[in-house]
Amino acid sequence: MKNNTKVIMIMVDGFGIPVAGWNDSVYAKYCSKEFMDLLVNYSIPLDAGLGVPGIPQSATGQTALFTGINAAEAMNKHHPGFPGPTLKKIIKEQNIFKALLKKNKSVIFANAYVKYSIEKVASSRFCSVTSCMVSNTINSVFNYKSLLLNKSIYHDITRETIAPEHNITTILPEEAAHHLLNVSKNVDFTLFEYFMTDVAGHSQKEDILKKILNTLSSFVVTIKADLPDNTLLMITSDHGNCENLSVPGHTVNPVPLICYTKTSSLFEKLFPFLGAARIYKQLKIKISSVYCPKKTVLSKAKSIIDVYNLIIKILD
Repeated sequence: MKNNTKVIMIMVDGFGIPVAGWNDSVYAKYCSKEFMDLLVNYSIPLDAGLGVPGIPQSATGQTALFTGINAAEAMNKHHPGFPGPTLKKIIKEQNIFKALLKKNKSVIFANAYVKYSIEKVASSRFCSVTSCMVSNTINSVFNYKSLLLNKSIYHDITRETIAPEHNITTILPEEAAHHLLNVSKNVDFTLFEYFMTDVAGHSQKEDILKKILNTLSSFVVTIKADLPDNTLLMITSDHGNCENLSVPGHTVNPVPLICYTKTSSLFEKLFPFLGAARIYKQLKIKISSVYCPKKTVLSKAKSIIDVYNLIIKILD
């Protein structure tokens, strides 16, 4: 039987779980109630430390997230910023796009490359994990024209950071959400990367974080509200940061894995790990009538490494 499931994944950089919990946090302060509902009722904590001493960083964290390989262990340290030769080799040999394409699944990176082409980015020392992944697999990205046609999403969601330079009109987060939903319509796996949360965390400025979280919140809850059937919305991160403005760098806090769908059969696969009673109560489905399989795709998920296999199993 053909699997018609689709996954929309949003990787939110520097988005950790506060030590004091969700209710007494910057998220509760600046995000909508609907967004908080996702954090409180539809998420689980994932370890971002990967068993390696030190503060989790972007290059090793995102490599682990998108390859299923313990990149920090491979480097014997947490590596910041952009991947070097060792991590690029790992990404080239194994990544979520490559794995899904081998299974005849369609994949897409929803971020638009406006300032520089993927070729220029890939050949520079500022090539991110996602850009490295794209350039070694699909090697086709959205550009300025696609953005103007509302067929892609800029990394800041609202286009504010490029509006003056490129004479582009800014848009609302809700509009960008519908653009992402349209992009994902005929694709098995859609990835969007948002790193303004990490920027806000490093700034240690509450007014910046307030604006960023408000944007992210509005974007996500619109996607949630209009999410098609048989589609899983997955949101996670590479490491903590913005949840604690008292420090200028990253944190050792776990990160959330949010999994939301309107399709009960998908929740059956996620059932034991996400808190079945709470979720099914909200979906108004009787738990007694729901089959709980002995083996589930999330039964062993504990760290960001496990997200890779989760995506593959959900779409397989």
